[in-house]
Amino acid sequence: MFLRVICLILFLPLVVGCGVTSLYDSANYSETRLGVNLLRVTFRGGEPPLAGELCLLRCAELCREAGYSHFEVVDSETGNSLDGFASPYPFHRHYHLDEPFVQDRPYVTKTIRLRKDHPEGGFAYDAREIEGSLRRKYEIKK
Repeated sequence: MFLRVICLILFLPLVVGCGVTSLYDSANYSETRLGVNLLRVTFRGGEPPLAGELCLLRCAELCREAGYSHFEVVDSETGNSLDGFASPYPFHRHYHLDEPFVQDRPYVTKTIRLRKDHPEGGFAYDAREIEGSLRRKYEIKK
């Protein structure tokens, strides 16, 4: 019983440290400039709706960094991609088929148009509100 308690105490900080904050880093998102005020942003990882919200957070960050206040989502795509990675096990190097392990990773891609202000008669996200709201929700520091 004592050993179980000790193991739980030692294991708990590792589990608590594996939250959304560790998922939201530059290894999991990318962006491509398609025009002067047009960007394509992709976030890989997490599960829906987490992946979509973290993609929106990255859109809001890029919008503000570029000096804009609002953004419109003009196209959105979701799906899964298969990523292969080598085995961390030492015996795998000697396996004759040498097949990598495969990981199924959800992704969300949004094409956004950056705007200086809210469009007349249309819908646009306020970048400051989206960024603040999602950072609070997932406890992500700048």
